Amino acid sequence: MTEIGALLDALTDAISSQDEERVLRCFATGAVFVTPAGVLEGHEQIGWYFRQLFTAFPDIHNEIITRAVLDDTIITEWTFRATHTGVLLLPGGTEIMGTGRRVVFPAAGAYTIGDDGVFASARVYYDQLTFYRQTGCDLRLRKTA
Repeated sequence: MTEIGALLDALTDAISSQDEERVLRCFATGAVFVTPAGVLEGHEQIGWYFRQLFTAFPDIHNEIITRAVLDDTIITEWTFRATHTGVLLLPGGTEIMGTGRRVVFPAAGAYTIGDDGVFASARVYYDQLTFYRQTGCDLRLRKTA
């Protein structure tokens, strides 16, 4: 089995390098990736998610703060840093044009490695309100008719 810490490092580096192919090599073809934006299943959906992220934040950089290994799972905290320069697609289909704003927030995740030596599942957590406010999203409720 691949050393889980090395796999997390490879994933972190691939994300910071905006390298979708390397990101996908860290996940099983049928992996499940859960984020506040939704549940993604398989390479096609996970790749789509990271393409959207890399478009909105082409200078993304994740810095791992801490990690702990529990059997076949690694729990990690990191700081997400990026500049919002591209289109950000929100759940529901709303697009937010690049604002040029710097986005910095803490995040956490749990990644479980499968028998094939890559991640079979992942769950990522972050404060969505902080994320949306830093990107300049208008979060006011609108009345419907």
